Amino acid sequence: MDTVLNPLTGEMVEKTIPLLAVMINNAPPARPQTGLADADLVYEIEMEGVMTRFVAFYHGDPPENAGPVRSARPYVLMLAKEWDAYFAHVGGSDAAFAKVKEWGIRDIDDTRGHPGFWLDTSRKRPHNTYLDLEKALAGKKENGKLSRWAFQEPYTVPPGYEKIGLYYDKNNQPSYIFDREEGLYLRYINDKPHQDRETGEQIKVQNVIVQYAVHKSLQDKLEHIDVQLIGEGQAEYFFGGQYSTGTWKKKDPNSPTVFLDGDGEPIKPVRGKTWIQVVRKGRELKKE
Repeated sequence: MDTVLNPLTGEMVEKTIPLLAVMINNAPPARPQTGLADADLVYEIEMEGVMTRFVAFYHGDPPENAGPVRSARPYVLMLAKEWDAYFAHVGGSDAAFAKVKEWGIRDIDDTRGHPGFWLDTSRKRPHNTYLDLEKALAGKKENGKLSRWAFQEPYTVPPGYEKIGLYYDKNNQPSYIFDREEGLYLRYINDKPHQDRETGEQIKVQNVIVQYAVHKSLQDKLEHIDVQLIGEGQAEYFFGGQYSTGTWKKKDPNSPTVFLDGDGEPIKPVRGKTWIQVVRKGRELKKE
């Protein structure tokens, strides 16, 4: 069977689709999610109320469905924009709706009647809206700013750290444990395997990036926040078991986020999937 290169992972795949970012719910009633294990790139980022959501990017060998899908915020739209991805969501804040138009987001919005969304009657709102990727992308043109990272082959030396622990709130304490045999980080939430709803398989990735960013309250009634993804900050990298530190930089909404190593050179992740954990500046990261 013919294969093609997936620039998001550096791996060969059987099929590619127009680059699609999906806003996925991470409230406890939304777990386990569908399709996260198949995403090429995932950001976990904080919302109001200290809850987080995922921005999952799909390009190579996509799943049939993804979700539950939730609403957008301006700083999340910025992630979709910098990758030039179609962005699937269910509504959003007033500020997010304004940025969709201002930034020319490739919008796929359930509240606007766009195709592909469906309801799972076994779950309660707002944790039951899912996206059929094929239907959502029907007739969409190719897109995506995909060739950003130069990948390297997996390491053959012992891992630097075998466990990574993060803290968002008491209901969301994600961690990764490195499996030496597979050369993959296995993902957990509150010490329980983070599994895909459809397959029951645990999420496994080759690369984890921790991106430290300033979080500010917008002082509104809904307790919205702004995660400042324009500027620069510190970063920690876990690539195929190896640990290093560096920085990230982003000039403006149109520019890519550039991750640099300790020498100021662009990073080289291991071939495979990458998860980016966006956390508050100064937040402690546990490494064992």
